[in-house]
Amino acid sequence: MKKRGLWVYGILVILLIGTVYFALTHGASKISYQNLTINNLNILFNIRIPRILSALIAGASLSVSGAFFQAALRNPIADPGIMGVSSAAGLFQTFAMFLLPGFFFGKIAFAVVGGMVAFIFLINFQKKMDPYRLIIIGVALNAVFTGIQDVISNNGNASVSLATSTWQSTLYLAILGILGIIAAIIFAQWGNYLKVNDEELRSLGVSPKQMRIVLLLIAVILASITTACIGVIAFIGIIVPQIGRQLIGHDYQKLIPFSMFAGAWFMLFVDTLGRTINPPNEISAAVLLAIIGGPCMILILLKISGGKNARA
Repeated sequence: MKKRGLWVYGILVILLIGTVYFALTHGASKISYQNLTINNLNILFNIRIPRILSALIAGASLSVSGAFFQAALRNPIADPGIMGVSSAAGLFQTFAMFLLPGFFFGKIAFAVVGGMVAFIFLINFQKKMDPYRLIIIGVALNAVFTGIQDVISNNGNASVSLATSTWQSTLYLAILGILGIIAAIIFAQWGNYLKVNDEELRSLGVSPKQMRIVLLLIAVILASITTACIGVIAFIGIIVPQIGRQLIGHDYQKLIPFSMFAGAWFMLFVDTLGRTINPPNEISAAVLLAIIGGPCMILILLKISGGKNARA
């Protein structure tokens, strides 16, 4: 297993280096060492590098967030992007654009508040229903928050995405995202504890409620910060942790670091693919991830259903 883990991380490092190089040199205009003009240097340092860094940190944050949602809710398809957390963060960020125009940290603060609102809804509903009905509630919340935001956006509000990344948004995302990921690594072991049923944990003097709330808070904050900086992105929090479980196992102390590195690469790969497949036109990372993530979620559900039938 250790050798397999080394191979996995070795491949990830190679993929990361190769994708970063390709993302730097390809796009609406190709840049090489032979044509480093002032204009090309401006494109590199003010457009491509902030976008690449944002994609890497956002991918890591959303993948770790998804893994913690799945641990806390004991649901393999839980993801902030489809359960209303990211859309609530996006809606409240829109409010901040009207109330605090020009104050970027205000957008992040409002986004976190929005994520917390969705989080409170989910926590209250979690007590009353099984994990899969909770997903339906999350999807309904997502639809409501997205609908309200679309109405407000029609009034001329500019949306954010990886394409709008600046050094300011990248700096905020880097500082807050890295702090959140460090917290996730520290509390990763709690994901393993939550595999045990609540009664057994309480008999050992451990509070499953406290663990669940801490993991969900970290997940919500990571998702909200990312949404404030690059917009709503769904499915990466499902895809990457699920691949990690197949490659390195279910131990969260291994799964969280894997999700961080693999999520960073995957987000950058998807964003780079979207902007280089038909330049100068772009397909957003959110759209490509929806195309990839939808079938992945169906396959996961079919696998779970098949497993239940087999046991029955």
